[in-house]
Amino acid sequence: TKQDIQGRLSLSSYSNFSNTIADDVTRFRYTFTMDASNIGNSKLSAETYISFTHKLNEWNVVQEDIHNALKVYSLALKYDFSKSAILWFGRKINPNIANVSAIDGVQFQYEIKNLVFGVVAGSRPDFQNYGYNPNLFEYGAYAGHNLLATNGFVQTSLAYFEQRNNSNTDRRFVYFQHSNSYFKYLNIFSSIELDLYKIENGVPTNTISLTSMYLSLNYRVSRRVSLFGSYDNRKNVIYYETFRNYSEEVLNQASRQGLRFRVNYRPVNNLMLAVNAGTRFMKADPRPTRTLNGTASYSSVPGIKALLSLSANLMQTSYLDGQVYGASLSKDIVQGKISTMFNYRFVNFQYTNVSTKLRQNIGELDLTYQFNKKLFLSVNFESTFQEKEKFNRLYLNLRWKF
Repeated sequence: TKQDIQGRLSLSSYSNFSNTIADDVTRFRYTFTMDASNIGNSKLSAETYISFTHKLNEWNVVQEDIHNALKVYSLALKYDFSKSAILWFGRKINPNIANVSAIDGVQFQYEIKNLVFGVVAGSRPDFQNYGYNPNLFEYGAYAGHNLLATNGFVQTSLAYFEQRNNSNTDRRFVYFQHSNSYFKYLNIFSSIELDLYKIENGVPTNTISLTSMYLSLNYRVSRRVSLFGSYDNRKNVIYYETFRNYSEEVLNQASRQGLRFRVNYRPVNNLMLAVNAGTRFMKADPRPTRTLNGTASYSSVPGIKALLSLSANLMQTSYLDGQVYGASLSKDIVQGKISTMFNYRFVNFQYTNVSTKLRQNIGELDLTYQFNKKLFLSVNFESTFQEKEKFNRLYLNLRWKF
């Protein structure tokens, strides 16, 4: 019950400017995270992760709806009745039912040796602005088993949930999650969602249908070789905040779902090679999506003692054939104080339904400076060249830990 408070305050600016768009955009972002355990040496704890984002000269958007700028990802109090019984109140993601996402309400959990039981009642965040919406009521219960083994951790949980929209049933489903590192060198993770309710021709029916499944295995063959495979049939992920550029977003969408395989190989101590391949075929796609990428990283370039990385990404999606080639060089100028990184990428996209091509040359420069153990500054500049157009992005970030 000893008090332990840790947190971070971050101030950022993110600017887009080009030679073709008249109105340049500058966005400011402020984040505050804190984890306070046993406040005042008591049984009460708290956690929070809040961000506030707004664009320059667009304060009216914030005034229209505060949730256009304010995002509360976590804000909860925890009370330990005993070592076995805990109560959460507020917005909280429960690791035993992570796919359910954040829950605004009350969560009670009780542990008996390796068994864990929990009940939940509250609401889901608003799907448009992530604000509080009491009309999206939900409740559920879960049971799980946790085991700390010699080689790792084993966690299994099964949950039942009903979600409503106003007074109408929106979704009723069962969620299963399993994480396993019991066997040496092998890590397994799986999650499955089965929907138990749907409306057909305006009539509610109780049916069982598989709506989401994810399985991954990671096996370390030896100190130099590791294998990874996954099957992803989850629905599309919605990002409330992302800093990806266009080519990165296309690659992410193409490579997330379907089957994926990766091989990591370290032939010598400073050299790491990796090959990643994936495929996805959906009935709605006119042709399968296939991706293949390879990376090579050398951590100690002779003469300059820098990290050199080379990459090649080949993709075929339902609407384009694309290649992205890249090289990056990073180095600590002053050990533990100043570091820098230069990255170059060439993007070549050919769209299948039109004769349009997209070719980009992207250069990126990153500089970081650590004043001390608590204060950290980073500057990132990225410039994209394509035919007659030029796009620039400048990202500044100042972080303070406490």
